[in-house]
Amino acid sequence: MDYTSPEYKELDHIATLAVEIGTFLLACGAHCGRISRNVNRIVNTWDVAIHMHFSYTGILVTAHYDTHPEMPVTIYKRSPSHGVNFAAINEISQLSWLVASEKISVDETFDLFTQLKNKSSYSKSILLAGIGMSCACLCIVAGGDWRDAIVAFIASIAGMFARLEVIRRKFNPMISFTMAAFVTSFITSLSFIGVFEPIWGVSAAPDRALATAVLYLVPGVPLTNCIIDLIEGYIPSAITRGVFGSFILLCIAAGMSISILLFGINKF
Repeated sequence: MDYTSPEYKELDHIATLAVEIGTFLLACGAHCGRISRNVNRIVNTWDVAIHMHFSYTGILVTAHYDTHPEMPVTIYKRSPSHGVNFAAINEISQLSWLVASEKISVDETFDLFTQLKNKSSYSKSILLAGIGMSCACLCIVAGGDWRDAIVAFIASIAGMFARLEVIRRKFNPMISFTMAAFVTSFITSLSFIGVFEPIWGVSAAPDRALATAVLYLVPGVPLTNCIIDLIEGYIPSAITRGVFGSFILLCIAAGMSISILLFGINKF
């Protein structure tokens, strides 16, 4: 096999597919072990072996045929902005099993992956409503009443809206977390000092709204993936995810501290 042969061009196509799927899963919140298993399951169908090196910003893939290990293809691709999309992760897993069981061709697999990748995600309004409802429910679970839940609902929606606007303007993602935490804490701090009491009276536990309204910002997926990668031996990725998650927590603390100090709250 030479570099101009159809087999080598197909290998390059398979390596491109592998790195596309890998970076997509990485951006959706999959841990490294899951990415490796899914991608290997797909490319092994065509008698191709791959080696993957993960970083937080991208994936390096080296692919070769089992019969020609001396002629590999190496491709690096940067990952899109990270988020959480468990539905997409599950669909890619199903695709990998489908390819392995039905022996689907490379081109057909690429088409199916493109369809999954281009599927529309939740709309902005549904995202904001879901965040608001979850924070309101957490506030009630934590001991707040319906007044505190309303404050948590409004504050979390306002904070997430501010974060999305910062991201839309392509500022640093950490600024978006700080801004979201500040906006959310600013609104809940108003309730804490009694600004809304003339409207609906004294709430049961305004501090619960202040504590729970920012929980939508907690980087649970990066921190969880950090532990999983550490256990499975992906040390560089685990360290990067852990540092990234810790810095998000620092930004949340900074945003909350600014609003709390602004109102002079010292009993929280």
